[in-house]
Amino acid sequence: MGSNNVQNHVDDDDRFSKLPDDILLHILGKTNIMSSIRASFSSTRWRHLPSLLPHIDLSIWDFIHSNNTLTNNKVVDEAMAAMTKAARICLATPGSERVMKTASLDLCLSANYLYDIGELVCEAIDNSNVKSVELALPTTSQNYDRADMMRHANNLVCFFDAMHNLFQCTTKLVLYSARFSEFKMHQILNSCEQLQHLELNSCDTGYLSVLKIDMPNSKISYLRLASCCFEKIEFLCLPKLSVLCCESWSSIGTPLYFGYVPCLEDLSLVCCAAKYQSGLSLSELLHGSTSIKVLTLDFYGEKIWMLPEGKKLCTSFNKLTKMFIHGINVKFGLLWTIALIEKAPSLKTFGIEVWNHMCDVDTEENRRVFSKRTNPWQKRNKFKSSGHLQLERLEFVGFMVNGISLLNDFDYLRGKIRGGSLKQMCSQMVDIQLLFWNISKFSSGIWTKRGLNIGISFSFSLFQTATVPFILICSTEHRSIKEAVKIQSFYVAFMNEMSVATSRLEVANGSR
Repeated sequence: MGSNNVQNHVDDDDRFSKLPDDILLHILGKTNIMSSIRASFSSTRWRHLPSLLPHIDLSIWDFIHSNNTLTNNKVVDEAMAAMTKAARICLATPGSERVMKTASLDLCLSANYLYDIGELVCEAIDNSNVKSVELALPTTSQNYDRADMMRHANNLVCFFDAMHNLFQCTTKLVLYSARFSEFKMHQILNSCEQLQHLELNSCDTGYLSVLKIDMPNSKISYLRLASCCFEKIEFLCLPKLSVLCCESWSSIGTPLYFGYVPCLEDLSLVCCAAKYQSGLSLSELLHGSTSIKVLTLDFYGEKIWMLPEGKKLCTSFNKLTKMFIHGINVKFGLLWTIALIEKAPSLKTFGIEVWNHMCDVDTEENRRVFSKRTNPWQKRNKFKSSGHLQLERLEFVGFMVNGISLLNDFDYLRGKIRGGSLKQMCSQMVDIQLLFWNISKFSSGIWTKRGLNIGISFSFSLFQTATVPFILICSTEHRSIKEAVKIQSFYVAFMNEMSVATSRLEVANGSR
């Protein structure tokens, strides 16, 4: 009996080992690189498979225990040593079989073994085993002063000079906490001939310096700038750029200038205004960009740094099809965003998200850093005309924050629907859905999530009859059953009105 079990086990192993390499590689590709290497040592049949993987992902975080950080030099060295061994196995020439790989490297720039890994990758590139590289170089410290940033930049430049082939094949580059000379910054960017994705985190060419990007042959299509201390970045020529994210800028005035960026369609501006930043003109910032279709503004619950403007914004918003306003302080309400909708005649998706953070306490210390929480758009809260609107989707995140209800704002919109000012917008829309997001934390167990789901099902059936894709995404923290019932009653009443309005529209369209 025992011998039969052993024989069956051997037969099972044989059947598994008879799988073709493609299937085995697909299985190994679902795990991290260390798991793939361990699995390969469990069978001679699998031993060569890591060197055949089409994508190699070497991240220092996979070699560090969760309770350790990059600040521990011994831990970093041990992790980089293990990564070097893994790289040597995965980048080995696989005999007669040749596989063109892509490699993602998340390495610690100031650690030992960095050059060993770099040389292995360069050798694989020379042997045509690696065709493209994604490279991230995080720092070993979270708090960097000027001297640390300059030293880090110098280390990076030395690595760049020694591993020129690696950078020439780099398609994605993520840099942290480095202060370059302007010449070296341009030298690195221009040498990365295949670069398509670039992220600069706390990088600059000097405090409040001006960076001019003139790269007519560049392939960069995605650029993210986070906490970079530039006074301004001038995009003189970046022909392939399509997505730009600018976060937490330090400039007093307009942080960006657009020259020739014909493909730029998606722009995100994320910043909590510092005390010395009075505000900026959005039309001035967007001047020169002629094809932006998606615009995201995030204020992190602080001051609305976007200055009120009139017809100038109409030109800048002319081609917008999606606009998202995030990080709105709950005290500002939502109605002021109406003025932005009117200035975007081609807008089809409009999203609003209210700032909701449990740690958000407006202390005296915060006011020493950030501007007073004000909204210069506060009084611009009425529709002047909605006949030109093409809205197809509305998204609202955050009905109630810290006990402050925003239902009055939705009552206003409901009144507008009743009054007819939104009827044309309703008639242009196709479907209606109700999405509840993060509904939890009720103070009583009587109103359970299951019970709420029953109410949602009922409400959803009403929405199906309407012709408006109006998305209500609510993040609620109810203090009592009374509040929960109040909101649920509002939903039902709102959807009943939408259903009635839709029926009237159908009758009107039928009579035509």
